Amino acid sequence: MPTFEWICHDCKVFWEKDYSVGKAPSRTKCPECKKLCEKNWQSQNVGLSFGDDRDYHTVRARYKKHSEKGFDKTAADRFLNRSIDDTKERLNDEAARYKSVSIDYAKLARDGKVRKLSQKEASEKQERAKKLTEQAYDNANKLGYKDVGSTQLDIAKPQKQQ
Repeated sequence: MPTFEWICHDCKVFWEKDYSVGKAPSRTKCPECKKLCEKNWQSQNVGLSFGDDRDYHTVRARYKKHSEKGFDKTAADRFLNRSIDDTKERLNDEAARYKSVSIDYAKLARDGKVRKLSQKEASEKQERAKKLTEQAYDNANKLGYKDVGSTQLDIAKPQKQQ
């Protein structure tokens, strides 16, 4: 059954109840103040899913169940297979594979999502990245990773995947 949601704007209370398709009242009493309240249509998804198990749920109720309990095997397999098919389709699309990306940095700056670093901030970030890289190489050397034909990793050489 679909799950419907109501809202009381006076009490700021939300509540849900399951009703058969087409049987949900448009108004119901608030559990707090007992005032008649309307359905909350803003968060209501009206699409229905007729799954393999023939259990009729609104999309919202199904997503809520999946978030609480996780996917059942059928839904998980369906999701995985759809994801695999989407990935294969994108990989086979030559036009999309090499599509250029142009980033409007001025717009991002106007929206407050990016800002230009000062010279001092840039050099501090560069030094921090250098230190982190050195630490990563030191840790890799301690774990026994090494360059081909050498006894350790050399930070000055570009690394190849082995």
